[in-house]
Amino acid sequence: MKFFKGTLRAAPDKGAAPGGRGKGAPDLSSGLRVEVLTMANYLLFVGRLKVLDDGVLEVRRDTGDPLPQALYNSEVKLRGFQKNSQPFCLKGTVGKSSRDFWQVENLKVLQSRENRGFFRQDTDLDAQVRSSGHYRGPGSEESECKVLDVSAGGARILSRNVYMEGDRFQLEVELLPEERPFSMACRVLRVTPKKGFKYEYGCKFEGLSEAEQQRLLRAVFTIQRRILQARRE
Repeated sequence: MKFFKGTLRAAPDKGAAPGGRGKGAPDLSSGLRVEVLTMANYLLFVGRLKVLDDGVLEVRRDTGDPLPQALYNSEVKLRGFQKNSQPFCLKGTVGKSSRDFWQVENLKVLQSRENRGFFRQDTDLDAQVRSSGHYRGPGSEESECKVLDVSAGGARILSRNVYMEGDRFQLEVELLPEERPFSMACRVLRVTPKKGFKYEYGCKFEGLSEAEQQRLLRAVFTIQRRILQARRE
């Protein structure tokens, strides 16, 4: 079941008009993986959506374990990625709840600035780039780089290779030690020269299968969850 965009409103903070329609409201469907957080961004649990009628979302824990006790009418955030890998972040209030599910209603879209902050995860990981025919500098076709941050849709990398906007290359990176490495086709969207004859590239992933998009999404969520847990500890 689809969640109709027209039922969502923009949150009245950050300059949005109260009661106005949310621009870029997400297209949600049952089965999407989401994180449930407090309004202070404390991670409560990871779950799966079920789209109900009348603009209500039901969330069940991804692992099937019992849910924490919910305070009726408390505000929470739901964040995740649509099937097209675009992030969404909603806020709402908890209605009906049990040990098996929470129902979240009165949903509003949080602004895109907050989305970008949520979903672009700092990494600073060693990785490799492999030329796809557009590399313009000396050296071998495969060379080392740094992945500065990553999201489900792209990455920011630091490299000595010289690329131009629109160029493409293959990025190979291990995001989690227990996962097999990712190999992703990238298109350069932005180029920023850095000191030491290096270049920072803002890149968009292209041609990822749905299975790889979901695997990448899980990896990003896992990195974020481990960072939140480490901060709490």
